[in-house]
Amino acid sequence: MGGQKDVDVTIMTPTFNRAHTLRRAHASLLEQSLQNFEWLVVDDGSTDGTGELIDELRADTAVSIRYVRQEHGGKHVAPNRAIPLARGRFFVGLDSDDWFLPEALETLNKV
Repeated sequence: MGGQKDVDVTIMTPTFNRAHTLRRAHASLLEQSLQNFEWLVVDDGSTDGTGELIDELRADTAVSIRYVRQEHGGKHVAPNRAIPLARGRFFVGLDSDDWFLPEALETLNKV
């Protein structure tokens, strides 16, 4: 992975027109017992206001949120875009319609 490793975990979320599901993923990150992480959202050309939602979430939380927008290329392209940008010691995917249990990142970090 590229970039400086200044957080324990990089959580990468690929998204395409899923603004309506991203709040639940974000809420699960707010509840994490381990807070030394970044959320890297890779937007695959959404047209549903995903970028504006991310701006809103950034302004409303202390969670480190990084947002990358790319031309629509498919979900499989997102990790290839995200890995060189990751700052975490660990890299984990979180789909836009999913969530983590509160101790998920702490458990991962114990490995």
